Amino acid sequence: MREEKARTTSSAVLVYVILLVAFQVFLITVAVEAFHTDDEGLAWATAIVSVIAAGGSALFLRYLRP
Repeated sequence: MREEKARTTSSAVLVYVILLVAFQVFLITVAVEAFHTDDEGLAWATAIVSVIAAGGSALFLRYLRP
């Protein structure tokens, strides 16, 4: 029973990691486009949120490792 629960938890964490990485790719795209259009406020804000998303993904991946 515990092994099945651990597998379910690992699968849920993996889904969160995939979603965070997809969101991060979107944010990086928005940041680069904002830099190209000289909208520095939006560019830096999305870059900061992207770094936070990367940190969250790293923490979740660390949770998956035994």
